[in-house]
Amino acid sequence: MDNFFILVIGFLFALMAGFLIFYFQTQQSLKEIKAKIEEFHVPSAVSRTASEVRRECAINHDVLVLLEADISRSKRESLTEEELQSFDTARVKIKACIAELKASGEWIGLPFDLDWREMLDRLPNVLALYRKAEADKQALELSPDKGAPPPGGSPMP
Repeated sequence: MDNFFILVIGFLFALMAGFLIFYFQTQQSLKEIKAKIEEFHVPSAVSRTASEVRRECAINHDVLVLLEADISRSKRESLTEEELQSFDTARVKIKACIAELKASGEWIGLPFDLDWREMLDRLPNVLALYRKAEADKQALELSPDKGAPPPGGSPMP
């Protein structure tokens, strides 16, 4: 009977040793596979910190806020081509910053992070003049006589 227990314990010990060898071999193989995958992996663009992304977003938002202040001060009825370009550039960069923050999981939301629509809600004059300029541009492109001013408006400067 004692020999039977020794035999069972020996068998369990051999089984445990085999399992441990298999486990460590598998771990070693997984490390090698991971190393090979990392060799083939193309490094992505250097990711920025959340504060850098927020800083870029704030700089572009400031461009729009300054444009809003200038429009409010001068009571203008149209935007120049440079202002339209700066609006488009700021919009693209701000949306990219927002997407980057959301993709990285760093998006906080109100009141710290504003979405594009929330930013536009705080810039009513810029938004109204931008929409007017885009509508005029679209009407000018659709009109049969390209040189004629769009209906209800003046030609863009």
